[in-house]
Amino acid sequence: MNGLKFLLTTYSTAFATSGGGESEMVQVAEILNTSGIHADIYGIGSRPFSFYDGIMHFSVHADGDAMIREARHRNKPIFLWPNVWWNEPPSQSEVDRIEGIIGVVHKLLFKSESELLNFSRYVNLPDGKAEVVPACVSRRFLAPVDKDLASAVCGASDYALCLGLIEPVKNQLQLIRALNMLGMDGVFVGGARDDEYYRQCVEEAHGRIVFLPFVQPCSALLRSIIDNCSVMVEVSSDPPGRSSLEAAIMKKPMIMADGPWQREHFGDDVWYAPPDSAEALATTIRGSLADADWERKIQATYERTMSRHSAEVIGRQLAELLENEDT
Repeated sequence: MNGLKFLLTTYSTAFATSGGGESEMVQVAEILNTSGIHADIYGIGSRPFSFYDGIMHFSVHADGDAMIREARHRNKPIFLWPNVWWNEPPSQSEVDRIEGIIGVVHKLLFKSESELLNFSRYVNLPDGKAEVVPACVSRRFLAPVDKDLASAVCGASDYALCLGLIEPVKNQLQLIRALNMLGMDGVFVGGARDDEYYRQCVEEAHGRIVFLPFVQPCSALLRSIIDNCSVMVEVSSDPPGRSSLEAAIMKKPMIMADGPWQREHFGDDVWYAPPDSAEALATTIRGSLADADWERKIQATYERTMSRHSAEVIGRQLAELLENEDT
């Protein structure tokens, strides 16, 4: 190891409503530090730009352009995680702005082949500038779990769990309607990005569906909440992302909407449900719980995720990439 030092940054309003991006920065910093590369997250505890060998910036959001300009002004190599998934084409002005950013960064890092393909469908990528580094999952998700933590907060166990900010793109309302049909307990973790949609979800939910605010990434409470669920359900229009990998490593069955990201990460070893039908989703949940192939699918998903996304595997891959680019 050559003692590289990196500063992890993002756009200024990223955590006005906390979501998956915060968890990602925490876990990337964690695996870099345990892989021999000093990593700080930008904030009051970080050092001046001059201390670092490079900047790792998360997102192509316009509010982050000033951070990228500052890193460029100080001649720091920039490793950019775009962290965007477009369900419809971005405007030409947005494409032009992003291509301007790409022109000044050293490398673009994508967490999956499907994310890279989605991005490159709309934005031109120079040859050799993009690398795929799969999402990592913190070692903490392998630690023993205090099951009582979740029951003290949720007042339930054996529930359907959905992680993520409540907003239309995440499609929680269909899951609530499916749980109403099944009479099944549910726990939704992540708070609200869309207040009107959140109110509708709460109003339609039966009395044993619990809504929790943001829970600290990788925390003992989050791990307990995952451990106590019967099934993880994420039927979002976006890829479910890191939370599904965390559930897989904790050996939880998962139901999700079909899509290229999902197939890349889980193949046929999860249960797929149409995202636009509460009745079909309820049928899939009921069927998954009675599936004779349940244990094999869970074990296959666990082994696949451990081999591709464990902190040991990804920490080594990311550290080698940064060190090779520095030489």
